[in-house]
Amino acid sequence: MTDTLTVLGPAQVRRWFEQGLRSLLAVRRQVDVLNVFPVPDGDTGTNLVLTLAGAARSAAALGPHAGLGELTAAAARGALVGARGNSGVILSQAMRGLARATAGRESLDARALAEALTAAAEEARRAVARPVEGTVLTVADAAALAAREVVGTGSGAAGVDAVGDAPGGVRATGGLGHPGADVAEVAAAAARAAEEALAGTRSQLAVLAERDVVDAGAAGYVILLAALASVLDDDAAPAPARAREALASLWSVPRPAATGPACALGGSVVDPGRAAAYEVMYVLHATVDAADELRARLAAAGESVAVVGGADRPGARGLWQVHVHTDEPAAVLAAPADVEQVGVRPLTVPPLGVVACTRLPGLAAPLAATGACVVVHPDPAGLERGVVDAGAADVLVLPCDEESAVLAAGLPGAAASGDAPLPGAPRVAVAGTRDEVAVLAVVGEQQPAAGATERRDAAADVVARLRTAGCAAAEVADAARRLLGPGTEVLTAVVGTAAGPGTPARARVEAALGAVVAAAAPLAEVVVLDGGQATPDVLLGVQ
Repeated sequence: MTDTLTVLGPAQVRRWFEQGLRSLLAVRRQVDVLNVFPVPDGDTGTNLVLTLAGAARSAAALGPHAGLGELTAAAARGALVGARGNSGVILSQAMRGLARATAGRESLDARALAEALTAAAEEARRAVARPVEGTVLTVADAAALAAREVVGTGSGAAGVDAVGDAPGGVRATGGLGHPGADVAEVAAAAARAAEEALAGTRSQLAVLAERDVVDAGAAGYVILLAALASVLDDDAAPAPARAREALASLWSVPRPAATGPACALGGSVVDPGRAAAYEVMYVLHATVDAADELRARLAAAGESVAVVGGADRPGARGLWQVHVHTDEPAAVLAAPADVEQVGVRPLTVPPLGVVACTRLPGLAAPLAATGACVVVHPDPAGLERGVVDAGAADVLVLPCDEESAVLAAGLPGAAASGDAPLPGAPRVAVAGTRDEVAVLAVVGEQQPAAGATERRDAAADVVARLRTAGCAAAEVADAARRLLGPGTEVLTAVVGTAAGPGTPARARVEAALGAVVAAAAPLAEVVVLDGGQATPDVLLGVQ
């Protein structure tokens, strides 16, 4: 090295985030292809990039004079809000550990850096309910152990026994460090140990051994540690070049990534014996006690539960990422005032390339059952997330009202936004739907093979033919009679809480609709859905 750094300060941490993001961008596709565990959905590299981009944006917003603790806290918060999938959730928690270890510090010396990498490994392991070795958790532990050994503190990381073998076969020797170690030595040792542990993941999980690949999330963590080492070593190759070189040594034959519905959270929280229909993710604003209560409620309503994040002080509301697999999305949502970025993805049908908006949680399941990515209570970040999760080069967005239509028009890649799509980003077309019934009608007639603009035009035809009305439960027969005609094919009724399942009002609504359809359009199909709205009692749509 030309100059030996004895401490890691805010400037170096900023460069680490920047170089880490550049490195991940350079190898994003290669990491996506590595992604075969727990399901071959091919999005780990993309999820890591999106998560770290959230961290980088939050850190950049502080300005150049932010202290180390403030910088890492902002980055952890940005990563949490932007976290995508299993890899993103774990990375956001690792960054939370980094922030915890740097709180109140202006810089990190070698020992403090080893402590920070240990805290990152501890928090990463806490992010999942049932840790699995041969994943990023194993690699993070190995890196932390190697860092501590450089400074002579030995074993003691999360999941690492004080005596004997660490998870993944990493031997905890301890006591081999020297007090004069610098931060560059710690970072280099952590990066080397992580890369060695990464190679070992190939034999730790059967699915990796079968495909002869390493774990994708673990590969991303190795790339981030290599970026840190390059920042602290003036003689090192640029971080993106080191990332490419590191991946090139792991596999030689590119393997195509599988497509289709898949869980966005990793195998350590996935129950392979249970195939729930939907994946629900959202950002929650809540106290620690409220988050704990939600976690318990979700455990009773679904599987693969993760509620990760935290609050700055007891009794304060903090940020949490929530994930659950369920057959009933409406049952796992928190109050609208407490959530943002509410997304529901199908797990059992192929993606449709559609983002369907709704403010009625009861419609999340029927909309997602078509293959659409559903955004409940649409907000800007939630819509952007939905477009990415739609899994298509051309994405059609279906607003449910004027407010969501304005938000959709401003999405990157939408014609009305005035911005050209970024290279590789989805092209976005916004349909003319303005209520939930129209969204239901359009999503039911989608042709996935068509481009977004073509499907937008087709959606306009559906909306033009759709006749809608809202009414009280007692007036449903008259309202339906006015809408129906001899050519009616489908009558859709979205029922509110006043006529919910099992109520006398529900029975009367269904009976009235059946009688009217039998008389006016006997060949028409009647679809009754529970929207859960307070008013009106019934929303009707006729096609």
